[in-house]
Amino acid sequence: MIQKFLTPSGEQVTFTIPRKYVGTELEIIIFPVNGISSTSEFSQKKPLFGCAKGKFKMAEDFDAPLDDFAEYMR
Repeated sequence: MIQKFLTPSGEQVTFTIPRKYVGTELEIIIFPVNGISSTSEFSQKKPLFGCAKGKFKMAEDFDAPLDDFAEYMR
């Protein structure tokens, strides 16, 4: 039997309950995965444009040819 439940955060969760438990009182415990209790919580946070500005620096010779590939570039 398939049952649908609402979590305290309002998220709908679907469970398949074995026939031998239909009509009995069940306690269902939902554990968060990786600290995220709801997929909607995760998707609501959008990154702020430019939030990583100044955190990364590229080397001056970033675009320079690599010595390791010299023989392939002949």
